[in-house]
Amino acid sequence: GLETADGIPYWKIALLHSKDVLATTVQQTCMRYRDQDTVCQFCAIEKSLDAGRTIARKTPSQLAEVAEAAVRLDGVTNMIMTTGTPNSSDRGAAYLTECAKAIKSRVNLPIQAQCEPPDDFVWFERMKAAGVDSLGMHLEAVEPEVRARIMPGKAEVPLSHYFEAFEAAVKVFGWGQVSTYLLAGLGDSVESLVAVSDRLINLGVYPFVVPFVPISDTPLANHSAPDADMMFSLYQQVGALLNKAGMSSADINAGCAKCGACSALSTFED
Repeated sequence: GLETADGIPYWKIALLHSKDVLATTVQQTCMRYRDQDTVCQFCAIEKSLDAGRTIARKTPSQLAEVAEAAVRLDGVTNMIMTTGTPNSSDRGAAYLTECAKAIKSRVNLPIQAQCEPPDDFVWFERMKAAGVDSLGMHLEAVEPEVRARIMPGKAEVPLSHYFEAFEAAVKVFGWGQVSTYLLAGLGDSVESLVAVSDRLINLGVYPFVVPFVPISDTPLANHSAPDADMMFSLYQQVGALLNKAGMSSADINAGCAKCGACSALSTFED
């Protein structure tokens, strides 16, 4: 029943609120979502907005108010802020920076920010200075054919740019404090996902391997989830790579990989 100072229910600010983590989408629209030629086939970012379950853009003050209350009332220990991709060269990093600064001025809560790689990597330094503790930049799929079919707009950003961004981000946020989603079951082979995971780990990036889960009312609503044998093989191989590198989800300051609720990868790290 709690509301922000400007009358917005707290539940419209929080995407996920569990014992440990507060997660939110700061901007619930994406420049690619309304165009069939660019939309990610698994994405439902604007569904909750259309249904009135959230607002299009959470203000920094709203986020700071809800974050402080989540820490004080529920013992939340880290926060995740993601964003739909705006039509700007910073790819949402500028607004995430503004939001992080407001939150950290109110409560000392570890924050992960998630966005696509900005054109100018100086944004990593600005995000860090504003209070972002870890960064997520999500590949989702890795093979060129799969990327072009599943996320045609996002696939226009080449993997080379992602890996340049990963390298630059690790220098700012630290080894193991940058992560990326890899969605298993979209068409990438186990071998491709393991090879990319190895490359990411060598750069200091945590490859958060997650089984694809279909979302209703999306183009992939009837797409099958990956089978258990595939996931076990992936977890086993990527877990061994993490173990060898000494990289652990438990050491991440904040974020999805630290939460780990949608993946069993952390149980294979040891």
